[in-house]
Amino acid sequence: MKKILLILFIVFLACSQTEESIEVNEEIKSEGESVTSTTENITLDETTTSIAIEQLTSFEDEHYVIDKERSKVSYLAPKQFLNSGLEIVEGVTSEIIGEFTLSLIECESSNSCLIISNLLIRVDLSTLKSDSSLRDNSIKTQWLESNIFPEATFKIENLELANKNFDSLIEDTIVGQLSIREIVIDTPFSLTAYYSNEEIHVSGYTEIDTTWFGFDAPTKFNAWEVLNPIGITVDLIAVKKNS
Repeated sequence: MKKILLILFIVFLACSQTEESIEVNEEIKSEGESVTSTTENITLDETTTSIAIEQLTSFEDEHYVIDKERSKVSYLAPKQFLNSGLEIVEGVTSEIIGEFTLSLIECESSNSCLIISNLLIRVDLSTLKSDSSLRDNSIKTQWLESNIFPEATFKIENLELANKNFDSLIEDTIVGQLSIREIVIDTPFSLTAYYSNEEIHVSGYTEIDTTWFGFDAPTKFNAWEVLNPIGITVDLIAVKKNS
């Protein structure tokens, strides 16, 4: 009888220790998950570091071309469903051809001035891709008719921007001629651009109304409609062209 009680006591003790071990492990796991989450947040913060600003020396008439392999143009269309919320539809293309000339010089209006000249960006709208091939085909054939009007262009002949003390970073609004469906409209882009390792990195954003360019925003009766304005974003990298 004593042996049976002793065995039962040992089993009970072992089970108790196992439960405590499980609880401790769960606590450690929980703490570990918390630490991992914090680390991920830190990592995300580290990927959004601010751009280092350098002071450049003056230069004139340097020619740059768009590296389309590392560049993209996107549209952001708000799509409102009848019985649900709002969805932002994005279509993207990297079929971009472009070039421009830059000068960074002394000027009267500021510490220094950035001069953009002969800028011409061409985008093949027929190559825009979203997460729906059906949508993409409808845009080509019905709404934007990019099968008929495949090319959008953005053009600036000459533009002078104030620059602070030959900084490598500039944030401004530029106005150029945007052409879609062969309709040309002066369009402002909010712009952030910086120089690094003989490359120009450009991020820009604007909003347009489809009716400006001769077509209505896509809609499906009693189901959904795309709302104006439509956002356009550009993320471009331009490399210096050797003469």
